Amino acid sequence: MADTYLPGWVGARIAFWDGTVYSPIACITSRSESNASRLKEKTNVCTEGQTVKTVVGIDSTVSVSGEVVNTDSLEELRVLQDSKAEHTFRVYRGTGETNPVYFNAIITNLNADYPAGQDEDATFTMDLQINEDGYLDTDPHATP
Repeated sequence: MADTYLPGWVGARIAFWDGTVYSPIACITSRSESNASRLKEKTNVCTEGQTVKTVVGIDSTVSVSGEVVNTDSLEELRVLQDSKAEHTFRVYRGTGETNPVYFNAIITNLNADYPAGQDEDATFTMDLQINEDGYLDTDPHATP
């Protein structure tokens, strides 16, 4: 059996919903995802002293690294994080991709790197906690 490898998101781009349009903020250079189960534990007479664990939800986080699109991009991300609210993001997974994915998330971590070298681009990393709807195939802001 031949090995099959899943390609990354080559040429991926991310934008956020600014209330009227999707505003591009970065070209994604790498991404990682994690899913953590939220557990409820119960130990009582009915469980005969045994701890019973039940999954009550999944926390999904996507971490992205990227090149800053313009001088306002990092400031826009800071404003989104400072709002302490959930926002809608749109990601084109690759070059030439015409079907983006959407997700609602809060920014839980944001870091910027401003290299001092000539011809070096500013970059950033951020962690996005995706809400329980996960990835969406349709734009939640599209008018029917």
